[in-house]
Amino acid sequence: MVASRIPAALDALVALCQGATATGGVLAGVQVVDGPPVVEPTEQLVLYIGDTPDDDSPGAVGAQNWVNLGGSDADEAFTIYCTALARSGDTGIKAKRDRAFGIYDGVAQLLRLGAPGADPRLGGSVLWARTGGEESYLPMQTDKGALVEVGFHVVCQARI
Repeated sequence: MVASRIPAALDALVALCQGATATGGVLAGVQVVDGPPVVEPTEQLVLYIGDTPDDDSPGAVGAQNWVNLGGSDADEAFTIYCTALARSGDTGIKAKRDRAFGIYDGVAQLLRLGAPGADPRLGGSVLWARTGGEESYLPMQTDKGALVEVGFHVVCQARI
């Protein structure tokens, strides 16, 4: 018995998203990063899983409640934080906003029951997973051009 399903769900979400980055996939051309990077990626399209734009924020948070008095099973509800990033050398925001929200939409499709290539159970690590909760949109101009970050949550329910 494991103490938490968060690690298995993170692993499965990273694998699911990485599998959708090939040509024709819903995340084609996107670099998928597991947690915070050691070195800032230079790719124009990046999906951070288990990471937020804030350096000191958690990658996932959750809570557990016992299912019965015997304490043999627990329900675990948790949220995995994700950030979609789009950048380029020009100063136009709209194209980057569309691409960043497109990455978010790609993850949502991968968790949508019945969608091609979807796995809303994250390889059996959770009862269900979906995008939901708070979202954030942060456009900015840098010395290297426009950059847009879209923060979103993958909300999960598991039984331990």
